[in-house]
Amino acid sequence: MGGEHVDQRRARAEKIDEAIGVVRAQARAADRSMAIEVDAYGQITQIKLAPHAAAEGTQQLERTIIEQYRAARADAETQAHKVYEQFLRNEKKDAAPATPQPEWADPDDAQPVRLWANTR
Repeated sequence: MGGEHVDQRRARAEKIDEAIGVVRAQARAADRSMAIEVDAYGQITQIKLAPHAAAEGTQQLERTIIEQYRAARADAETQAHKVYEQFLRNEKKDAAPATPQPEWADPDDAQPVRLWANTR
C-alpha cells in the first residue's frame, strides 16, 4: 500500500519535471554580440557569440555574458513557475469531483420517483 503511494508521487514528480524540463529562456545583448539560452534549472543550453563579441575586450564580453545569463535565468524561473502553477491547476481540475449527487440518489434509476400524490 505504501509502495503504491510512493509510485504515485514519483509519477507526479516525473510529470512535473517533464513539463518544466521543456522551458527555455533566451537573452541577447543589446549590441547583438552574444545570446544565451538557459533551461528552467539555470543550466546553459546554448551560447552564441558574434564575430565582434570581443571587440570591446574580453572583460566587457564576460560582463555581458553574466548579465545576459542572469536575465535569461530569471525569465526561465518565471516560466517554470507558470508551468508548475498550470500543472497544479490542471491537476486540481482533474481531481475535482463531478457534480455531487445526493447520497440517496440511485445512479441506476433513470426515472424520477414521485414521492407524493397530487390530491385534487
